[in-house]
Amino acid sequence: MTAPAATAPLLNGQLIGITYHAIAAVRDRMLADSGLTFHQSVALKAVAEGLDRAGATERLTATLKIEEPEANALLDEITAAGLFDGVVTERGATLQRSFTDAVTALAERLYGDLPRADREAAARALAHVTARANAELGRVS
Repeated sequence: MTAPAATAPLLNGQLIGITYHAIAAVRDRMLADSGLTFHQSVALKAVAEGLDRAGATERLTATLKIEEPEANALLDEITAAGLFDGVVTERGATLQRSFTDAVTALAERLYGDLPRADREAAARALAHVTARANAELGRVS
C-alpha cells in the first residue's frame, strides 16, 4: 500500500504573509547593525541608483505604498544620517553595497536551488496578485 501523494499548498494570502514575515525577520536582522529601518534602506537604494529627490519620492510612494510627506521624511532621515546630500554620499554608497551584497547572498540561499520554472511561475503569480492589489488600492482610495 502506498502513501497518498502529498499535495502542494495553494498560493494564497496566508502563505504569502507567512513567507513575507519570515524573510522580513531575516532582513531586519541584517539591517540591525546599519541602524536603518527597512523603509530607510529602500530610500537609500533609490538614491544610490541615481534618483534625485523627486524621483526617489515617487519610487517610495509607489513601492512602499506611503504618502509623499512620509517619503520625504524618509529622505530627510537618510540625509540627517549622512547617507544622502542631494546625491548618495560615500558612506551611503558603502552601506548600500554592503546591504545589497548581503541580500543577494540571502536570495541565493533561499531561492538559488529552486527550479527555474518554479521561480518563473511564482514570479508570474505574484506579479498578477500585486497588480490586482494595486488596482484594489486605487478603488479603496
